[in-house]
Amino acid sequence: MVGAWRTGGLMYRRNECIAKASTCRENAHGDPTRHDYWIDEAIVWHQRAIDARREYAATHEVHDGRMIPK
Repeated sequence: MVGAWRTGGLMYRRNECIAKASTCRENAHGDPTRHDYWIDEAIVWHQRAIDARREYAATHEVHDGRMIPK
């Protein structure tokens, strides 16, 4: 997935996506006429947070007492 939300480090992206999902849920609560729209947006941002975590999962090996990325 490519987009502006992918700038910065993994944790920044994940936290940013979670914050945007939370904002969408708050908007859904405060805007009953567009509730479904905001819930759909929250789901999209939540999925992006999950994808950000999966995309950058790294495996490591231990060499001489240090963790080295594979």
